[in-house]
Amino acid sequence: MRFIILAVVGLVMGIATVITGGGAGAIYVSVLTIFFNISPAVATATSLATMLPTAAISAYLHARSSNVNFKIGWTMLGWGTIGALIGSYFSNDIPDNDYNTLIGVVIIALTVLMIIKKRKLTDVKSEAHENKNKKFLQASFFGIIGGLLSGLVGTSGTTAIIAGLTLLGCTTMQTVGTSVFVLAGISLVGFLMRVGVGTVDWPLAAALAGSAIVGAILGTFLLKKSVTKKSSSQNNSLIDALIIIGNLAMGIALLFK
Repeated sequence: MRFIILAVVGLVMGIATVITGGGAGAIYVSVLTIFFNISPAVATATSLATMLPTAAISAYLHARSSNVNFKIGWTMLGWGTIGALIGSYFSNDIPDNDYNTLIGVVIIALTVLMIIKKRKLTDVKSEAHENKNKKFLQASFFGIIGGLLSGLVGTSGTTAIIAGLTLLGCTTMQTVGTSVFVLAGISLVGFLMRVGVGTVDWPLAAALAGSAIVGAILGTFLLKKSVTKKSSSQNNSLIDALIIIGNLAMGIALLFK
């Protein structure tokens, strides 16, 4: 029964990853600690091992649809890598009881910031020559925050990445596609840091990753069916709402866990 739950969670989260750009690391960690009674440290490493192939496939699928802004993505990924290395190094210094509180507070804070700063979104390409330094600093800041989250507590860090992409003026589909691109890189760094100390539960990671990959492929099919050619290059209010509601719900649930 527990493995059936794991497969269902992986499938749903795979669909959510490709549609909303989130990596669901906090959900993976929660499921693994609650239903499989493993330590947060092992759950964190296993979560990263699951997110890596899921995000990589999702990023590839989005890149084929021209939804990835590689210029901003590489900037965030570069600083996110640094953040993930720092976070992984200090991850063992966080008491187990503080993991959920830390994740919840950060997720809620970043989501509220995204809501407050929400403005009329425009294609980043049309603003490519405006405020280059500001955009670079903003992308770097949110990238390193996302990396720290990934390395410290095994979340995907995409709440920070999505908030940054939104404030940089990316459209909904650019935000989703670029987010999973950055997620793939950050997950790789965090995973390599954790696998070196042998804390990955491989059977659980395989079960989660397998179902999540199937979910990502299914999510791409659903996305193509629900998003028209015109809206794919603009903004999608439904996906925006799903991102915001999902992040808030996750953050609140973790705070009261």
